[in-house]
Amino acid sequence: MSYPLWEETPTEPYSGFPPDVGARLRPLVQGLTRSTVEAVQRRAEAHGPPLEPGDAEAWRELIASAAYAFIERVEGDRPLHTPTGAPTGVTEAFRAFGADEARGGRTLERLHAGMRTAAAIAWRRLAITDAFTRKDVVVLGEALFAFQEELTTAAAEGHAEVHRAEGDQRKRARALLLEALLDGVDPASVPSLARAARWRIPERMAVALLLPEGKAGVPAPPSDVLVDTERDDPHAVVPDPDGPGRPRLLERALRGCTAVLGPSVVPEEAPVSLTRARQLADLVRAGVVPGGGVVRWGDHLSTLLLARDTALVAELARERLAPMARLRAPQRDRMADTLLAWLESGFNANEAAERLRVHPQTVRYRIRRLNELFGPRMREPDARFELELVLRARRLLGPLESS
Repeated sequence: MSYPLWEETPTEPYSGFPPDVGARLRPLVQGLTRSTVEAVQRRAEAHGPPLEPGDAEAWRELIASAAYAFIERVEGDRPLHTPTGAPTGVTEAFRAFGADEARGGRTLERLHAGMRTAAAIAWRRLAITDAFTRKDVVVLGEALFAFQEELTTAAAEGHAEVHRAEGDQRKRARALLLEALLDGVDPASVPSLARAARWRIPERMAVALLLPEGKAGVPAPPSDVLVDTERDDPHAVVPDPDGPGRPRLLERALRGCTAVLGPSVVPEEAPVSLTRARQLADLVRAGVVPGGGVVRWGDHLSTLLLARDTALVAELARERLAPMARLRAPQRDRMADTLLAWLESGFNANEAAERLRVHPQTVRYRIRRLNELFGPRMREPDARFELELVLRARRLLGPLESS
């Protein structure tokens, strides 16, 4: 009995079939399987190496199991999962196939192409056979494509599970490698840890402390940067920090975060870079060194030197700036700023005035007053060096002479 195509079809894709639908479909499975595998082989050869004999056999088994499972499904409306929620054999097969593709470093493109091919071949064979009415072909086609979607979803789940597991494993391996580098363990153990983490050991590296700005957290750095965000002071190992384009790449990738970068060192000296980065990070947190973007250790060496022993610098400041001790604090600050600008300008009052944004006559008046306070020592080379040293420290760290 035939049905017009415009008659309403069942809303459930796996119901409304003739009782002998399985008997009519089973003779088509062998030819469908052969044609699908041949199509997959042709596609593989057109886009890369041909299928290995074992791969071709795996495809035959997969397509045949899917075809027979589909027949069982339309015969008895059997679900792809048991009442307990456990997958059936065919879904496990597709889940395992997706997992194998992931382990082989492949996407699911081959599977998707194979399933599309199988569905198209099946549809054509159903359309030209005399075993089914036009209405049967329409309903079977709907069920066929729904079944295909369920199986490809199972394969995608298997593929994703492997990627998640590999991602977790790689994350643990990278964390172990990072810890080993920063703790200065036996260098002989680093290559095996790097292989497990899929990380190439560079000739030079630097350690960065990551200081998030606001509540945004630490942004994702480039993939070759080892990061540990679990610690109270998140930090990273940056390969080849001075390589072509690396500074700009880091600036872009770490936008919204201050990355305090220690000196570039060989891998065995990573703990040294970490110590230096921590010293500079303390100054950034204290506001002595401006934050934002990538703050490089090598750009702040004089500041680090002056801040290394503040008690010693403060004692030197009290000794060398003693002539200004009897001035009131606001006046002492103005005179200290003027003296530093004058020394930095090579005794040029006009240039010092530009630095201070005051009139040159103001600078000249203050210099005369400073000459009265310090006398001829203000122009002696050794005294000038020490004065400029403590005045720079004062500008960075505050009025140390009064601490």
